[in-house]
Amino acid sequence: MRKTKKLMMIHAYTPIAKPINTSVQKNSTMLLLGQIPYENGSKIFTTKLYYIKGLRGMLRHACMSLAQDCSIEVCHTSEKTELKDGTKVTPSGFHPLGECEPPCILKRIFGTFREESSISVLSDPIASIKHKEFTTEVPVQKVHIASEYRIAKSFTGIPIQDFKESYFSGYFSFCIDVTELTDYEIKFLMESLLYIETLGAGKRSGYGRIKIISFEFQKVEITRKIDRENGSYKVVENESITPLELDDIESWRDSIPSWTQGTQDGMLPVLNE
Repeated sequence: MRKTKKLMMIHAYTPIAKPINTSVQKNSTMLLLGQIPYENGSKIFTTKLYYIKGLRGMLRHACMSLAQDCSIEVCHTSEKTELKDGTKVTPSGFHPLGECEPPCILKRIFGTFREESSISVLSDPIASIKHKEFTTEVPVQKVHIASEYRIAKSFTGIPIQDFKESYFSGYFSFCIDVTELTDYEIKFLMESLLYIETLGAGKRSGYGRIKIISFEFQKVEITRKIDRENGSYKVVENESITPLELDDIESWRDSIPSWTQGTQDGMLPVLNE
């Protein structure tokens, strides 16, 4: 089997991030995936794996900020236009999710509740590993993970609720599969990386600050075959990575009129690689 993909590999750093849903009571606020063993020298240790939540949402909001700066009307995050009390929830410069035909740039990239996204955002799990040198059987990103037990107090200082929050700190990477995007859309996505600033909850308290350090645009060719060894079969996978280049990333702006007004078939031309 042979397959070709276009990937953007993003390398980032956070001093402290809480990529979670709202924490309540004593529940752990990071998504625990399980435990894995790792080796250091001749000794075997175990560590907990966690999933970084919110990367796709972080990227979507960055794209929304870029579109807003360029006066491009795009989909909001919700199909609702107002709350039960009549409060409007669709800000100026946005339309309700999915209500655009031909589709706006955000709808083409991220889809809707009913239409599949054209991209995939992938990340290897993170773990706290205390050794500098280690080996594992599965891909894992080494960061520092900590839990904090907090107490909410009333105005008079009486404890009224205790809860636990988890954080991670360090360098991490994630991947965006952009195989289905046109070069125009890829350039739009690339420039949106400039708008990434925070991830997860606790922004008002200083958590979640993200710094994008670098990224690569790659063509990845994957080949898989079945080999027989000692009476059993195993799948052998090989990857061939070729760096790709896109000249003049900001040239996508030349197509702003067609994106805001739509084209006859709702699609943009594909540039040559």
